[in-house]
Amino acid sequence: MTARAMDNFGLSSLFLVNPRDGWPNKKAENSAKHAINILKNVKIFENLEDATSKFNLVVATTNRQRFLTKKTFNNFNDLSKKFNCFKNIAILFGPESSGLSNHELRFANDIYTIKTSKLNKSLNLSHAVSLIAYEIFSNNFKASKIKKNYETKDQKVNKNELSSFINCLIADLENRGFFNPSEKKDSMIDNIYSIYNKMDLTKKELNMLWGMHKKLKNQPKI
Repeated sequence: MTARAMDNFGLSSLFLVNPRDGWPNKKAENSAKHAINILKNVKIFENLEDATSKFNLVVATTNRQRFLTKKTFNNFNDLSKKFNCFKNIAILFGPESSGLSNHELRFANDIYTIKTSKLNKSLNLSHAVSLIAYEIFSNNFKASKIKKNYETKDQKVNKNELSSFINCLIADLENRGFFNPSEKKDSMIDNIYSIYNKMDLTKKELNMLWGMHKKLKNQPKI
């Protein structure tokens, strides 16, 4: 049903992370109707880090209150202003039963919340996809327009490049005893991801951070 919604509004690239019922899936094929080509080209990943690795901008969708230092949008026009600055953009949806965890939200730059009634904030997955696909379609983000504007910008880092730096930073902070007390380690790592994801770093800026980190790493421990 998600593939069918995508096809209605001109979207074709679908990534699945550790699908619950395995893949390929006959029930999904029967539900897709005319969007079978989307299912034939689905890319399967075992984890979210790999699935998002090639994207420059990842927008997570959630209606749950999260105590994270990430920018949250509830107006798609405001969010869409960022799109022309990035070459590869992903919209991230979680499972219907549980949504996205804080750990999964680490890989997102921003959060988008669909406005709903306060009495029932839970959306069926394919319905959520339909609403956002419609917004993208309505804003007419044609590939030629995005490419034209993108070429005037410095190239943004993708998630794989950023994660390599953050993982190295976290490992070195661990060796230096930074994560203290230990029970706060996960929330501290969440904050580290949030800090760097908010920066919308270019490749040049990330190279500068690598150089700074390596220089400081070679200093003696105090």
